[in-house]
Amino acid sequence: MYKVLIADDEDIICRGLAGMISRRSKLQVAALAEDGEIALEKAKEVQPDLMLVDINMPFLNGLELIERIREVLPDALIIIVTGYDDFEFVQKALQLGVADYVLKPVMEQAFFEVLDKAVERLDSMAHSRKYISWMEEWVEQNRPKIIEDFFNSLLRETMDEDEFKKHMEYLKIRIPVPYAVTVIHVYSNCEKEIHQTAGSRSDTDHNDGNHDDQWYLICQDVIQKCFEPYSEVTCFQTEEGAMAVISKLLLQQQWRELEEKLVSQMDRCLHAGIELVWRHGSHESELPDVLKKTMEIYKERMHYSDIVLQTIGMIRMQWGDSELSLQSVADALYVSAPYLSRMFHKETGENFASFLTRKRMTEAKLLLKNTNMKMYEIAQRTGYTSQHYFSNAFKKAMGISPADYRKNFLK
Repeated sequence: MYKVLIADDEDIICRGLAGMISRRSKLQVAALAEDGEIALEKAKEVQPDLMLVDINMPFLNGLELIERIREVLPDALIIIVTGYDDFEFVQKALQLGVADYVLKPVMEQAFFEVLDKAVERLDSMAHSRKYISWMEEWVEQNRPKIIEDFFNSLLRETMDEDEFKKHMEYLKIRIPVPYAVTVIHVYSNCEKEIHQTAGSRSDTDHNDGNHDDQWYLICQDVIQKCFEPYSEVTCFQTEEGAMAVISKLLLQQQWRELEEKLVSQMDRCLHAGIELVWRHGSHESELPDVLKKTMEIYKERMHYSDIVLQTIGMIRMQWGDSELSLQSVADALYVSAPYLSRMFHKETGENFASFLTRKRMTEAKLLLKNTNMKMYEIAQRTGYTSQHYFSNAFKKAMGISPADYRKNFLK
């Protein structure tokens, strides 16, 4: 039901319009006003969706009222009611964004046509608001993942300054100036202990086989808590598996304290060591370049060879491709599959297939949690040629079927 306010200094017209409006099921007359000032006060009070405004009214005429209404109710639809002699005012009103106009004397058929168009427009606006609200809620729920995808696409591609600013504004990312970009490589040779550390926090997490998610979440939690006394941070995981942190630029003493705290907390919480690189910037517009430069330095200092870094990058970008395999990556990198397999296992401590499966399982869990996609659709999206193959792989890796995983999450 949409609320309507009628503003006209002729009582007979006010009541006549109200009577016709009452014959439309989606409209309800919320207030009547005999002059512009009263109309403005009642509009603030009842917050109408639709207003019918006479051009000629005492104290505050129709055009003045519309200008004032736009300040307090920018989304309200306004229909002006006017005589033939006021057509010049109609043109001015249209420039102020009124939806339509009705000529006096008001004829039923013409009036109902205008009303029906207004209701259609109100329905469309309500639908749009509902969709925008749903989108904002969805973005907020998935914000960490969206931010991660945004920054990783920023590292892969060229983005002009306007596009970059729009994304930053849309995602509500605020960068302190001057700022620092820190890339942290977290490494460990005791995967079993990590899994036990993550699993000990929650029996459910352990049973779900959720250690990959836990590893990332605990890393992020440790980093944010270490930075907390010094700066708010934007934190995300790069496609190479490193943790990137954007914070305000710290003083040298603060940086030394922070580094010591990071080393200590990572060892205590995850039995892990860290290596880090950082650079600083003075303007938000420079952030893409500073990020890319920091990642270049990081790659130079990493223990991984270029060929393994490229392999990891291809897995993180193409995990949804059912054709992705050790052989296809080896072909793309112009090396033999046995050589790539040896290099990958030697440097990461994990074989290609298990690394790829782990990535696919992480993405599958996000889809199971955050979408209503059917199982066969998730199977296709995550690179499996059949739902049966996907379900078996998921249960083997997670210790639970994908359907049960989704049920447990919804509970």
